Amino acid sequence: MPKHVEIERTREEEIAKLIDFLAEKTNFFEKPKLILIGGYGIRAFTPFRRGTRDCDFIVVKKKGWGIDEIKELLAKDFQIEVFEKRGGSGFMRCVKRVKVGKMFVKISVDFMEGAVTGRVGKEVVKIDEKFVLNSRKTKIKIGGREVEVFVPSYVDYFILKVVSARTVDAMDIAALVWKKGIPKGLKNRVKEILPYPELFEEKLRSSILLIIRDVGFFHGLRGRFTTREFDEKVWKQVILQLSKLLSVSYTHLTLPTN
Repeated sequence: MPKHVEIERTREEEIAKLIDFLAEKTNFFEKPKLILIGGYGIRAFTPFRRGTRDCDFIVVKKKGWGIDEIKELLAKDFQIEVFEKRGGSGFMRCVKRVKVGKMFVKISVDFMEGAVTGRVGKEVVKIDEKFVLNSRKTKIKIGGREVEVFVPSYVDYFILKVVSARTVDAMDIAALVWKKGIPKGLKNRVKEILPYPELFEEKLRSSILLIIRDVGFFHGLRGRFTTREFDEKVWKQVILQLSKLLSVSYTHLTLPTN
């Protein structure tokens, strides 16, 4: 059975090839405009990289449907697993299986147009004009080389991570707060791009902080990002910074003990 490192290397090489292909076919992500988010996006904001089987792009909503264009580009090499349009937003998931030794590795690429929607009705982040204008082009490492992509502004990326609120998102958020702090203009931006602004604090209180405060999370993050710099002091500082975003006084929260 192939070692984990070999599987991860193969997956990253395939994602790098896909990004090169999309860059060539979309005038370097301009037509249609594509913005990288998700697990690969964190590499634009921190020195850390973590393995992920998913590559996530936002397709900026213009006249017509951008995901229709992307579907035509990828249909030859990828299986279109999900393709749906609802009102002003669309979603497409493309998958590909690559052989590594005697087994196959699954690669998944998601494209979200107009808005990023989650697993329940309230989980919606609007892709407004400011989201597009404040995105920037940067180089990130995937596989053994650098690729150039558009990524959101720090504040927009942070909001996306909080709304998603999985354990892996909590790890990314902790790394972001540790290395970059709380984004400026966060509260106003939440009101601009979340149809249900109260969702941000709900996710932070009931998911993100509960996950981060667990001692297992502390050890898990150190292992996932292969770092010993994230010590107990940093861990507690991250919790305090995030707690200050809640409407209740953060001083009433008990810090974890390791």
